[in-house]
Amino acid sequence: MLAINKPSPHLIILIKTIQSNTKKHLSLAIIIFGAGCFFLSNILLKEVLNEEAYGQYSITITYFSVIFIFGLLGLEQIFLRYSNFIATNTIETQKFQVSLIVKTILLTSTIGTLFFIFYFKEEFKINFILLYLSSISIVALLYLFNIFRLNSNFVFAQLVSNFWRIILLVLAAVLFFLKISDLNVLLNFIMLGILFSFLFALFIFFKRIRFVYNEDHTPKDILKTSFQFFISISTFSLLTFGDRFVIQNKFGFEQFGNYFYLTNFFLAPFSILQNYIGFKQLIFFKNNFTIEAFNAFNKKVILFGILLAVFLFIMPNLLMYFKIISFEFDKYISITILLLILGIIRLYSSSITSAFEAKTNVDSLKKANLIFILSALVIVVFAILVFNSLELIIATVILIWLLRTLVYKSVLLKQVQREFNNKIN
Repeated sequence: MLAINKPSPHLIILIKTIQSNTKKHLSLAIIIFGAGCFFLSNILLKEVLNEEAYGQYSITITYFSVIFIFGLLGLEQIFLRYSNFIATNTIETQKFQVSLIVKTILLTSTIGTLFFIFYFKEEFKINFILLYLSSISIVALLYLFNIFRLNSNFVFAQLVSNFWRIILLVLAAVLFFLKISDLNVLLNFIMLGILFSFLFALFIFFKRIRFVYNEDHTPKDILKTSFQFFISISTFSLLTFGDRFVIQNKFGFEQFGNYFYLTNFFLAPFSILQNYIGFKQLIFFKNNFTIEAFNAFNKKVILFGILLAVFLFIMPNLLMYFKIISFEFDKYISITILLLILGIIRLYSSSITSAFEAKTNVDSLKKANLIFILSALVIVVFAILVFNSLELIIATVILIWLLRTLVYKSVLLKQVQREFNNKIN
């Protein structure tokens, strides 16, 4: 009989290390894959749709992006803060909180749909029923995303969140290769993809997850804290998407489409890391937070952001040189530089914000919101009245992002230092 050689101990350790790292970072891989699908979809659709149609597609995608982030009015943070993982597939929460979130989903979806129909009714037609159902679906997806996230189903949570982007790439590829430029067909299938993603996630939720209810937090406490997170998520949504609506209103769909393309090209890699940092670090900082580790992580984030910006600045020139894409990036150098600076600051902000949301108390949250809103309001009013170029609008957004980041960091560190002093005394 032939002797079968057993794997060496070193090989076994190597295999286990690879398996462990793969499992650990699989959620990041799905984030990258989802963002990559979205990135490629926009490149393909830019080649298929005319400038006006691409601008209309861009505003529709922006709407779904906004309502996904803003639709729960910050209640997802209340869920993460006041709910607890107590056993496999078992989460402890409050009945009032669940009821409030369900009502909020229906309210914001209705308002969002009516706003979209009213504001853009002259520009292009869209299926009202599909828009409403997909609006409910994408808002509810954020809630389900955080339920699976709290249950430590990180990979499935990201799959739920990114599945509609995978569907978008399939649609874009079909339209590109078949040379179909029908905007209504594209939008209808996007909305159906979002609806399917929600129904699939909802099915898995009912099959797997069980809620156990407690009364540890009163409705008054939940509402009081949720109001502050509502202000926080409102400012975040305006920072992330406000420039797009201003540009569409000032410059029209065609210019907005070009801006949307540029932001997705240069900010998408930063957004991948930004989402991953927020996704992982919030849970980490909730359980393990030290000022030394916090500062060290921030330095790494800034350094990596600068290196990524240099790479992204070089890449379009290579794509144009080899004639891989037809978009003329050399006409937008100043905008490119500003977008890369914005990307670095947003990446840095993601680290600060994850720690802030995990560790801050209601008083600190209220203080940070007040300082930021009053300061940003002055900048925004001035910008709306005076600025009439893309560069100045982006510069304003950079300034406001930086202001928010520094305010959050300052308030957080003061709170942590104050709590440390109280423990000593």
